[in-house]
Amino acid sequence: MPSPTRMVDWRAAADPEDLREYDRFGPWIDAVTTLSDMPRRFRPWYAELSGASHLIKVPRNIDRAAARPGMDLYSVVLAVFPDWLCLLRLDVGGVTRTDLPAEQVVATNVHTNLLIGRWSLLLADGTSIDLEYNTVSQERIAEVDHYLRRRPATDESPACLLPAVRVSDHYFTTVLAGLAAATDQPIQAVHVEERGRPCRDDRLHRRLSTGLMLVEAPSELVIVNRGSASRSRFRWANYASNVLTIPFETMTSFSVVAPTDDPPGQFHRLVVGCGNQVISQPCLVRPDAVETLLAARGVRPA
Repeated sequence: MPSPTRMVDWRAAADPEDLREYDRFGPWIDAVTTLSDMPRRFRPWYAELSGASHLIKVPRNIDRAAARPGMDLYSVVLAVFPDWLCLLRLDVGGVTRTDLPAEQVVATNVHTNLLIGRWSLLLADGTSIDLEYNTVSQERIAEVDHYLRRRPATDESPACLLPAVRVSDHYFTTVLAGLAAATDQPIQAVHVEERGRPCRDDRLHRRLSTGLMLVEAPSELVIVNRGSASRSRFRWANYASNVLTIPFETMTSFSVVAPTDDPPGQFHRLVVGCGNQVISQPCLVRPDAVETLLAARGVRPA
């Protein structure tokens, strides 16, 4: 008769440091404050990066039940310094390193769709660095994003130039309140499009718009949308959103591209250039106020 299977107490057999990391592991982004906080594969860089203003580690997208002490539980370590940042990413061949001057980041975008989050750093050369995360860490991402975009206030910093427009959409109202709470600068919505308006997509199919809000702050323009500019008339649920922030000082050109005359309901496009980075935002209503704003801020019409 075969002997019964012997149960192994893997917690008792685990290295204490691995067990500590395992017990803290979850879908959230965690701060690295000591050498023991640094995942083992990234520890050779701890001495160099420990002085960062923000040093965080991003967990792998694995189920908690599948995790065990000693596994590579974190895929990315990000260090943000006042004038540069370092991204360490765990790949099949080992750890890859990307160093970047902060001035190369010309805009940032925070995309969310339920629990799926993606933080994108848009670079002057036209590329981007994307960091995938679980939105339970939205607050920490917002903190790092705000730090990276900080601009020193001066007596010459202009106030908002345009009159505010009314915001009635509940989602846009919530985002606007969150933006206001995160800064001491005045901010206001200057262009708002309610969702659910008849429109046409790029293939001229009949659709409904998902809405848009453009927000002016003294140092930046914030574009808030719900992902795709339009949706099927038979699809109501839409949980995606983008909060795209572009400092005025990184903008090198702008234009508003008008749609063709026929059929009606097509989108204009607000196109903002930041070096080789081109940002294009569909607008169902021509954004005349934003066009006036960018010209007043000294951005060159394309």
